[in-house]
Amino acid sequence: MARPCKSIEGQSRHNSKEEIEKRKEAENKLKGLADKIEFPPEYLSYDQKKIYKEIFEELKASQILSNLDVYILASCSIAIDRLQFIETIINKNPKAIMNKDLMSAKDKYNKDFYRCCNELSLSPQSRAKFGSLSLKAKDENEDAVIKALMDDEEDE
Repeated sequence: MARPCKSIEGQSRHNSKEEIEKRKEAENKLKGLADKIEFPPEYLSYDQKKIYKEIFEELKASQILSNLDVYILASCSIAIDRLQFIETIINKNPKAIMNKDLMSAKDKYNKDFYRCCNELSLSPQSRAKFGSLSLKAKDENEDAVIKALMDDEEDE
């Protein structure tokens, strides 16, 4: 099965500078605004809104979220809340794991949660890759600044 396409920021393969710039420009056009993403939808419960805000705060620095991600972030919040509810039931009554309907619901919300993690780059591998790419970009920017400063000194 083919892997899903990743943002140019999340790719580790080597692209030419021209390819990178074209992809960044296209992605920024499609990304949209990010002025409403921090506010959870009204239909979420108090606990779901709390989960939504926690995830948003953790992902805020990565700047990967836009207003288009409200729905996937809301779905993730619902899945986490429902999984916690199911686990509470099981913890209070361990025999509840024999309940087919309960375990089916747990399986459904687990799948929803993992799909959301994939969509929001929440897996440890995704975060590690973003971290290493961010560090690499920072190093490259610093090298460019140092090089520019060196060039300026040579010109004097």
